[in-house]
Amino acid sequence: MGIKMRKKTIIMIIVSIIVLLIIKEIIDFWPYFMVGAPFPVFGIYNQDSKNHSINVKVYYTYNELIINETYELESLQSVQYPEKWDDYDDKDELYPRGTYKIEVTLDNNINKTQLVTIDTWQGASIRIDNELIDISNPIA
Repeated sequence: MGIKMRKKTIIMIIVSIIVLLIIKEIIDFWPYFMVGAPFPVFGIYNQDSKNHSINVKVYYTYNELIINETYELESLQSVQYPEKWDDYDDKDELYPRGTYKIEVTLDNNINKTQLVTIDTWQGASIRIDNELIDISNPIA
């Protein structure tokens, strides 16, 4: 009888570990299930009647350049970075919650720099209108 009891105990431990791992995965994924995929780091919206060349640089702590992307946008076109996340955890790992500096150059001569907060559900919104740059989500 001692061997049967030992086998039952081992089986119960294995089943408990499996159940705990499944529960952990559900808890980790729950926010994404409720809200959806993480927001992009930034989105650009060209609301101008002209086409524009837009360069976006994103800096993290100590002015560390982490993104340097240039886009050729037609009138009323929009893009986001990244286009989509490969894995839901990527944004939290690659761009942890914090303060980032966004530097936007429009047509190689109009610049705007702003500090923004970026986290899983918050990114920067860059809007071009009448050759003016507006960056939403500024740090107050």
